[in-house]
Amino acid sequence: MISAHSSMLLVPVLDTNIAANVTTAGFFLILFSSIVTGILFSGLYVFNRRNQAMTPGLALAIVLVPVAVSIVVLMVGRNIATGLGLSGIFVLVRFRSGPVETKDLAYLFVSICCGVINGVGYVGYALLFALIMLLVIYVLEMANWGGSQDEDMLLKIWVPETLNFQGEFDNVLKKHCKGSKLLMVRTTDFGSMCELRYRIRPRKGMDQKRLIDDIRVKNGNMNVVLIVAPSIVERSSKQVL
Repeated sequence: MISAHSSMLLVPVLDTNIAANVTTAGFFLILFSSIVTGILFSGLYVFNRRNQAMTPGLALAIVLVPVAVSIVVLMVGRNIATGLGLSGIFVLVRFRSGPVETKDLAYLFVSICCGVINGVGYVGYALLFALIMLLVIYVLEMANWGGSQDEDMLLKIWVPETLNFQGEFDNVLKKHCKGSKLLMVRTTDFGSMCELRYRIRPRKGMDQKRLIDDIRVKNGNMNVVLIVAPSIVERSSKQVL
């Protein structure tokens, strides 16, 4: 049975006329709850990315954005849709085109949901939702749900315009990679060279230098670039769609 103190946390700290009934205690309770939930999600993000490259500034944004969202929702009162719209604009203007991985954005959006729940006064439900989602995210991250043991890479190959590159590098890529996909072909240096852009998934223990050396044999010892940052690979794939 839920105790009286526990049940009090599951009712809104403000009534339906939110903006007109803001008390100092209610304001600081919502503010504190938003900060706590933001720190929890940010801490989990930092923990799960401790051995990986983190998106610059995202850990701080996970703390601050839900706080701002909760206050905006709180201040607009009954018109929660307006508050969500304003908050969404602030967030999307910054992150819609930034080099942020999709799974990293999930931390931000879940923390924003907690901010919205806090903003309408359901502090207890916000904390309960945060604890449940923290557990779900942790389990999925540890299980590498929907992920791959090997991160995709972006491969750029320059070839002279006289080279018939159609299928020229297929054998090399099959030798070193589990899979590959040609994303884009474009001319450079006033049409004197072509740039081929591949998304590749390396085999376990792939020798990057050997891959580059084998490609340079094929392209006449011209430039080869291998980019291993997942966010850059993801963004490059989207740019050609």
